[in-house]
Amino acid sequence: MKTKILFWSAVLFLALGVNTKDGALFYFFSVHLFMLYIGMFLHKVSYSPPSDANAEPLPEAGSAKK
Repeated sequence: MKTKILFWSAVLFLALGVNTKDGALFYFFSVHLFMLYIGMFLHKVSYSPPSDANAEPLPEAGSAKK
């Protein structure tokens, strides 16, 4: 969800920069948000949750060992 907000706000700032007389500040925010979007996207793609292949199963609640 956050990546969608970053992407569409960057597109919005780019459109504002194109349609205004002096859009340097809008271009700055557009590029900044695009860089944040790319960083979050790459982080999301490269993150892999740890595998539980070697994890032992938890004992059931009713089986208490004495």
